Amino acid sequence: MLELVGQAGGPLADARLWHLEVIQKEPLSPTMHRVVLSGPNLRDLRYAPGQDLMLRVPRAGGTVTNRRYTIRSFEPTAAAVTIDASLHGTGPGTDWIRTARIGDRIEAIGPRGKITPRLEADWHLFIGDETGLPGVLAMIEALPSASTVAALLEVETPDDEQEPGLTQGQKPQLRWVHRLGRSAPGDAGPLQSALDNAAQPVGLGHVYVAAEARVVGSIRETLLERGFGRDQISAKAYWRRGLPNAEHGEPTRAD
Repeated sequence: MLELVGQAGGPLADARLWHLEVIQKEPLSPTMHRVVLSGPNLRDLRYAPGQDLMLRVPRAGGTVTNRRYTIRSFEPTAAAVTIDASLHGTGPGTDWIRTARIGDRIEAIGPRGKITPRLEADWHLFIGDETGLPGVLAMIEALPSASTVAALLEVETPDDEQEPGLTQGQKPQLRWVHRLGRSAPGDAGPLQSALDNAAQPVGLGHVYVAAEARVVGSIRETLLERGFGRDQISAKAYWRRGLPNAEHGEPTRAD
């Protein structure tokens, strides 16, 4: 039986507790790993592209640590949900994904998250690092084929690039920003420079930002200075450089 965990009308109103099992795992790139999970009643999962599952990562002594990962894709007929995770550091979540074996079990709560494609926009710009890449690709794939879509995506090397699975007619413009050891993950410079050199299409646009906390803040301020309304920006910090995420799965707040 599914367990409802959210309160009616609250941010987790549709979230449920899922009992999942690893049925597939594979590396996608030097910094990205994929796990595919299945479980009883998973066919009942209803989510919007960009939402996530909060994995309840088992720890020593029977405790758990919560870590949130965007749903990369979902196959209802196979009752399988795919999670792609950046292994840019160490921690309970990345350690579990790195070492998970077929048959390992884990609980998850979801779907969660409010950042999903804004279909009313005339154009869409996605800005993110590798931690935001799974959500960016999922949302790009969900947009209508006639949508005007661009993305500024930061990764370490060209080997870390991934292409969205496009339907006929979709032609997003993806610009890859490679650190190549010249800057550290979490530096705002590379994405800020890419944004400074990006042309802005005509019409009402929406910008989605998914990266390190300080980078997200810097990009948001730049967009506001350029005249974007706050309702035109969907920003989500996935991590904070130098600090582990908090026990509830969100980036730790800076003092």
